[in-house]
Amino acid sequence: MSDTRNGTPVRVLLVDDDPAEHVLLRRKLEKAEGKAVDLDYVGDIEAAVEKVKSGAIDMVFLDNRLVPNNDFRETAPQLRQAGFIGPIGIISSDISGKYFEQIREYGVDFKIGKDEIDRTVISFIVEEYTKEQLSDTCSEDYM
Repeated sequence: MSDTRNGTPVRVLLVDDDPAEHVLLRRKLEKAEGKAVDLDYVGDIEAAVEKVKSGAIDMVFLDNRLVPNNDFRETAPQLRQAGFIGPIGIISSDISGKYFEQIREYGVDFKIGKDEIDRTVISFIVEEYTKEQLSDTCSEDYM
């Protein structure tokens, strides 16, 4: 996944209990434009917690339902409690449930349907959630 497209690769962790999702996302990332992405994969929340504790992850794509947990309301807080401060996005086959309106309360930054994920969307998400939040100049520079 890593290349020299636009600087240092963004390290993305996919957490999904279906290994086929890793293959599909990897193929979509290979076609994505913009920032280079290194995709890592784990199949359960325990492995994800260990991975984020290592500090080697910039962003997490978290499957909504991971056995034995019910949904992101149980898993996303575990990543935050492990000290992960980067963006967490929930991916799911169905994001229409009313409980998805509560994503911020559980430390989640965005949600996306698996059927919506393509190279354009991935490029946008990576760019949007990893861009520098501070401008090059600020009001103090002019005082």
